[in-house]
Amino acid sequence: MKYLLLLNNDKTDVEAWGKLSPADAQKAREQELPRWNELFGWMEEQGITSDGLELEDASKARVLRVRGSETMVSDGPFTETKELLGGYFLADCKDLDQAIELAQRVPLVSRGSVEIRPLVTQ
Repeated sequence: MKYLLLLNNDKTDVEAWGKLSPADAQKAREQELPRWNELFGWMEEQGITSDGLELEDASKARVLRVRGSETMVSDGPFTETKELLGGYFLADCKDLDQAIELAQRVPLVSRGSVEIRPLVTQ
């Protein structure tokens, strides 16, 4: 069963990250990398295949709406939120329990959240 895991960062963490110098941001990434590598090693042991990417800052996002014949493109996202989508995994897990175990191991879950969405199968 395939699940989409949406990786949500706490808004205050995202704002603090944006204030880091490039050197400090690189150092923070390097410090976090072992936790992510541990997760990927566990996923391999469990036979979980996945694809995923980190997303650019939400300030670079655009939202498109079509209303009637009018197309509107605006800066986005506009929703008032305490969390911002930072990345995703598309993971092939044996069941929901395994997807939950995967989500519990994502390093950012202690500061943000991981939303688990099963994909529609036909």
